[in-house]
Amino acid sequence: MESIKKLNDLITGQMYVVVGYSDPINSIYGINYILLVSEQNSTERFEMRTTNLLAEYISNEKPKGEFKFVVNERNGVKYPLIENYKKERKFNMLY
Repeated sequence: MESIKKLNDLITGQMYVVVGYSDPINSIYGINYILLVSEQNSTERFEMRTTNLLAEYISNEKPKGEFKFVVNERNGVKYPLIENYKKERKFNMLY
């Protein structure tokens, strides 16, 4: 049985397609999901743990169909860029 992948196991610059996700899993880091993912234009699927951004996207948007993300990297840190999703910063004003 293949182990569950992490974002760091994926290829920078590659587009991935999320075709399914588990029920929410409570962890010490908050809500997480296990994703069923494939590389774009591939039929091979694998399981992957969510990042905070992917978990937030699923929790907030509750996607009904597949969605895509690209793995980007900055200063040696990989992060997902989800197609058609912008996370807005919310500030608590102190005045």
